[in-house]
Amino acid sequence: MRAVVLYQTGDPEVLQYREDIPEPQLQPDEVLVRVRATSLNRVDIVIRRGYPGLELRLPHILGGDIAGEIVECGSAVEHLRPGQRVLVYPIVWCGRCSLCRRGLENLCVNWQYFGMHRAGSYAEYVAVPACCCIELPENVDFAEAACLPIAGLTAFHALVSVAQLQPGETLLLWGASGGMGNFAIQLAKLQGAQVIATTRRYPQLEATLSEWGADFVLPHDPDVVSAKLRELLPDGVDVVLDYVGPSTFPSSFALLRKGGRVVLCGILTGRESMLSLHQTYLRHLTIYGIYLGTLAELKRLLELLATGQLRPAIAERLPLSEAVHAHRLMESSQHVGKLILLP
Repeated sequence: MRAVVLYQTGDPEVLQYREDIPEPQLQPDEVLVRVRATSLNRVDIVIRRGYPGLELRLPHILGGDIAGEIVECGSAVEHLRPGQRVLVYPIVWCGRCSLCRRGLENLCVNWQYFGMHRAGSYAEYVAVPACCCIELPENVDFAEAACLPIAGLTAFHALVSVAQLQPGETLLLWGASGGMGNFAIQLAKLQGAQVIATTRRYPQLEATLSEWGADFVLPHDPDVVSAKLRELLPDGVDVVLDYVGPSTFPSSFALLRKGGRVVLCGILTGRESMLSLHQTYLRHLTIYGIYLGTLAELKRLLELLATGQLRPAIAERLPLSEAVHAHRLMESSQHVGKLILLP
């Protein structure tokens, strides 16, 4: 089969496009999915460079977003059939731990992640546990569906389930021009919130983010954002969604109103940051750390897409053979929305 294979970690050039990779062998509870579309995520870049603490088994196939068609079912699979269109939940969970039994698959203590612990979607075919498959409606484009499992699900879990963003509340969103930012803006507006979005490409992307639904678009500069928000919202914002990390977290924290909450879903600029415990309890602040979301949440997100309430922004659709170019684009941060690979 066609696949992009990682034989060593490093720069984008370590990604090798091959057409002679054996197809995956199925376990009884798995299905073979013909991947019709996958999308890039920042975690792909981190794994390709060498994820600290991860014992990556090489050769390896990246990719956690999977949308495609079932071509074969394992002997124990009864509820799925070849030819079915599916979207794949990106985490394989054990089903036995206390968190799985509570429906919190993303917190499974024995979790495996496509493209990290298992072979991923930068390939023509991928073996998927049947329990991870969600039927994909005929009216949903494969490429748009492939934007949901990581970027879309993270935004949904963060804003709808965890922060529980309410009508009339305000959301500050750092770095809003990527895939997750696109979903976060739309979901916040569906919740009835006001959105302040930042971008490094200001003012070039001001109109684009406004079209997505942002009420205010500001330069991605914590000092500028702090000054402007003190003018616009003297009491502070209700919720901050921060996937950037140490370079923005102090401002995220300082700009919250009393009783506000910050959701941390990434650490692009480092792993450590200072925190005032005094201000945390004095101002009744809440800090959440999250990644991805649950299977039930992905189903709800897909329903929003299928009914036209969400529309992913796609920057480019590229053939699988251009994975190196796609990684360079993502590293440059010059794209707007999601980068799609078509195996």
